[in-house]
Amino acid sequence: MQLIKKLRILSVLALLVTFAIVSCKDKDDDTTPEDKNEIVGSWKLTSVAPETAGTTIPALAAIPTYAPCYLDLVFVFTSQNKVTVSGCDAAITLLSVSGYITVGSETTWKVTGDKLVLTNGSTNQELTIKQNGDQMSIIINTATSGPAVNAVLLFKRQ
Repeated sequence: MQLIKKLRILSVLALLVTFAIVSCKDKDDDTTPEDKNEIVGSWKLTSVAPETAGTTIPALAAIPTYAPCYLDLVFVFTSQNKVTVSGCDAAITLLSVSGYITVGSETTWKVTGDKLVLTNGSTNQELTIKQNGDQMSIIINTATSGPAVNAVLLFKRQ
């Protein structure tokens, strides 16, 4: 009788240990899923132009003067939804100070439809984006007031 009681207790303990082992979650399971959007990769700026032909945008004309290396800009979008920009510090500063595109050390990205959302802390910036294979364009509003005056940043996948 005592043997049966001990076997029952051991069986219950074995079951509890099994449940405890199976229900423990491995810390490696907490990885961020990879984003499969076609934006993932490195993109080099190839040109900046008014969205509407014939439109004059003084800020665009000043870019070569204040950031002559602007065509060296490279945006890197990772599958963990981080974005970095490098290649021309003057252009990075110009884009940020003007409010056109701000990319910091903790900036994240998300593409929904034709919108690219860049998030810096609690600040979101929504930009229209067009992707076509190895070509991408991002539309920015250059107007500080009044109706939108858009410029198109064209990129090529590296």
